[in-house]
Parts: sequence; C-alpha cells; structure tokens
Amino acid sequence: METWELNQKKKDYLNGYRDAKRREKRIHEQIQQLRLDTMFPCLQGDGMPRGSSQSDLSDYMERYDELMDELKQEGLNAIAEYTEIHRAIGKMKDEEEKEILERKYLIRQTWEKIAKELGCDRSTAIRKHGNALEHFEIPGDVQE
Repeated sequence: METWELNQKKKDYLNGYRDAKRREKRIHEQIQQLRLDTMFPCLQGDGMPRGSSQSDLSDYMERYDELMDELKQEGLNAIAEYTEIHRAIGKMKDEEEKEILERKYLIRQTWEKIAKELGCDRSTAIRKHGNALEHFEIPGDVQE
C-alpha cells in the first residue's frame, strides 16, 4: 500500500470520532425539527391548514422516542470512538506527535490553533502531523 493511501486510511480512522459527533448532531437537529413541526404545525410552510389530533400526538411521541433512542446510541458510539482513538494515540512514543493527533482529531482544533499551541508556524504543524501519521498505528491493523 502506498504511503499516501496508508496515511489516508489512518486519517479516516482518526476522523471516526468527528463522524460520530456529526451523526449525533444530525439526530439532535431532527429532534428539534420534530418538536417545532409538532408545536407549530403552521410553520411547516406548505399552506395547508393543520389540526392536531390524538393520532398526531401519538405519532409524534413514537417518532420522538425513536430519535431519542438513536441519539442515545449515537452518543455512546461517539464515546466509544473517542476512547478507542485516544488509546491508540496514547500508545505512540513521541509526546508532541500524540499532542498533534489529539488536538487535530479529538479536540478538532484548526491548524492555526495547533501551531500556536505547539509554538510553531502552520506549515511546521502540518509537517509534524505527517510525521505523526507515519508513526501512528491503527489498532489491529496489519501493515503491508
């Protein structure tokens, strides 16, 4: 496997926490929209008059419960992703490389913020990130 392919695979793995948090956020947004649609049916914007009935409320509660269960599960998934990634980074030897990967993938800081925290410029932080990726190993991954 080419170096850039391997680095991309590592980035995809490290971005697992970010992706889980995004999924969690989308579910939360769906819950908010469901609440708005139920509380203020006239805001649905299609011009049709709406009334509320017991059926509408039970449908709402059923969908709300489903979304809350999904949100809870996605939150647990995000915690599991974070923990796994944090442990994998923790196995690295170089403290600065650990810090770069934690700041980039777990704290989700910008390159500018990472560079400032490391006391270097942006391009140096990116170069050090490349070195950190070379030394990072995905748990259970067999290198070719």
